Amino acid sequence: MPFGVLQEMPGVSEAEYRQVERHLGPDRPPGLLAHVAGPTEDGWRIINVWQDEAAFRRFQSERLVRAAGLAAQEDGFDPTKAAHFRSMSVDGAEMPF
Repeated sequence: MPFGVLQEMPGVSEAEYRQVERHLGPDRPPGLLAHVAGPTEDGWRIINVWQDEAAFRRFQSERLVRAAGLAAQEDGFDPTKAAHFRSMSVDGAEMPF
């Protein structure tokens, strides 16, 4: 079942987002169906849709935590700001969290 993740990151700039993105590398994570990111009034928002929750959890543990940690060391980005998750739907199907 598809799994959606909405990350609201107050105080995070585009430069900080790009820094994490650079550490993640160019390869698309297995199971990622859609990725949308952009600025908000007070920070940055990321919306991802994954094939299933397991694909997201693998990406989170194997790549994201390391990339966010490296960015934090370089420019002070705090990856704990990027941990707000909400439910969403795709094509009307509920996506549990």
